[in-house]
Amino acid sequence: MKALTVKQPWAAAIINDGKDIENRSRKTNYRGLLYIHAGKAWESSAVDAICKLTGKAYMAADQGMVIGTVELIDCHHADDCTFETGSKRCSEWAMPDHYHWVLANPGPLEIPFAATGKLGIWNLKGDS
Repeated sequence: MKALTVKQPWAAAIINDGKDIENRSRKTNYRGLLYIHAGKAWESSAVDAICKLTGKAYMAADQGMVIGTVELIDCHHADDCTFETGSKRCSEWAMPDHYHWVLANPGPLEIPFAATGKLGIWNLKGDS
């Protein structure tokens, strides 16, 4: 099974709060199911942005844990966004000058488990 490490609190926003874009500096050709691994790093600058979009406050939790699954259904550069809503972004979570990894169908795991993350999409081994 493939996995993606995402810094907290972004990982929690993907699984629990409708974050449907993962902004990355590189594109991916992978499509399919991914485990979301909440990295050990905490990005404090993300807290205000997530609070503004969701109305929720975030505290450090589930760092270093695989917390859920999501489908990676598309990837495009910000310059190639489709503007169905008339906005300049494909999602309120999208950032300019990034590749937008389009996510769908998030689901939390009943029992999160510890794992060591890696850069990019990586193979999660063992009983998962």
